[in-house]
Parts: sequence; structure tokens; C-alpha cells
Amino acid sequence: MGMMGKQVDADALRVSDEQPLRVLFIGNSYIYVNDLPWLTQQLSVSAEETRTLETEMVTVGGATLKGHWERGEALRQIENERWDYVVLQEQSTLPITDPKVMYQYARLFDAQIKRVNAQTLFYLTWARQNRPQTQQILTDSYTKIATELRAEVAPVGLAWQKVQEENPILNLYHPDQSHPSPIGSYVAACVFYATFYKKSPVGLSHRIYDTQFGTPQEGNRIELESLSQIDAAIVQRLAWDVVSKMLSSAN
Repeated sequence: MGMMGKQVDADALRVSDEQPLRVLFIGNSYIYVNDLPWLTQQLSVSAEETRTLETEMVTVGGATLKGHWERGEALRQIENERWDYVVLQEQSTLPITDPKVMYQYARLFDAQIKRVNAQTLFYLTWARQNRPQTQQILTDSYTKIATELRAEVAPVGLAWQKVQEENPILNLYHPDQSHPSPIGSYVAACVFYATFYKKSPVGLSHRIYDTQFGTPQEGNRIELESLSQIDAAIVQRLAWDVVSKMLSSAN
């Protein structure tokens, strides 16, 4: 009997290793501009991960977590499918102007995420281009609620800061000084890949492209921006520096 039990356990373990890693992104245009979930999937394909990355998103332009909670669609998505991670992204300035409201709805979402045995992951965003000094407040707001809820953090804003310090020529911002350029979204994708898989993205694909109509046939691929291998290596290394620090501080 004991031997059979061991056999079943080994099989179950093997299945979980091969099951797709399923992620639901909840937020706004900081997710859907340049299709951040898709870019992150491309990194996992490039890494030839045995656990393929499957993503879905519930996004509305300018949405807050409060808005998503009241709309109800995000909640239905959490409950209706199996997720490994549910990513929560607050509206870009609310963690600075009203963290209390952010925390209130982060707690509500986190309780529902825990009910379906998924892991909450906060998408720590970047400061506006003309207000770099606000990064520290954003960082503090996200890390405080993540610590309280025992959630994980994807420290995208911190990686942006490091990339800008080390390679100021790389423009991470859209001309509106708020949204990400394709390179900005690529930095975010490297951080999410590293956070999901607990691995360095160094050496992975440096192509930044999107697909029309979500079809990955070669003919529908549009190169969003070209990143040299050298620049990509810098981004990948800095993303892993920031994520590995975050992981070691959480343990």
C-alpha cells in the first residue's frame, strides 16, 4: 500500500510540473499597452519552460482596484478558472494620493484570491517621468500591503529606476510621460518572468513584438521596437537583480 501511495505522489508531482502556469492580470493600460502579458509569455517560450505561461487580463483604462471590485468582472474571472497568480495593479497615482482606499480593495481582492488557492502578486508600477521622486512612495505603498497580506511583489518600478540610471538612453516612457514605451513594457515583462519562474531572464529573447488579433502566425507579428542584444542583456540583468533582492527579502 505504502509503495502505491508513493507512486501516486510522484505522478501528481510530475503533472504539477507540467501544468501551465496560469496568471490573471487585473488593472489598466499599464497592462494592456504593448500587451504586457503577451510579452511575458514570449519570454517563457524563449526560455523553453516546461510550464507554459497562460495569461488572461481584465483591464479598463484608468481603472482603480475599487472600480474593478464594483464592476464585478474581475471577481468572476478569479472564481471561474484555475489561477496560480492573480496580479493586482492599482491606478498609477492612487498609491501616492490615497493608499487607504488601495489597501481596502487590495484586502478584499486578496481574500477572494486566497479562497481559490491562488497567489496575490502586486504590480509595483513606476513614477511619472516628470515626478521621479514619487517612486519611493509607490514602492512603500505596495510593499507595505504585500507584507501585510503575505503577497508577492513584481518590482517593475524599481527595475525601471535601475535601467534609467545605468542606461539613460533607453526611453522607457511613452511621450505622455506616464505610459510605457515598448522598451518600458519589455522591462516589465522581464520582471514578471523572473517573478513567476524565480529565474533570471538573462539570455532570453530580445525581440519586442506584438500580434494583431492575438494570432501568433509569423505574418501577423509587428515589431514594436528593436532592442539590441547588449541593451536587452542590461535590462535582463537589472530585472533579475531587483527581483532576486525582493525574493530574498521576502524569505
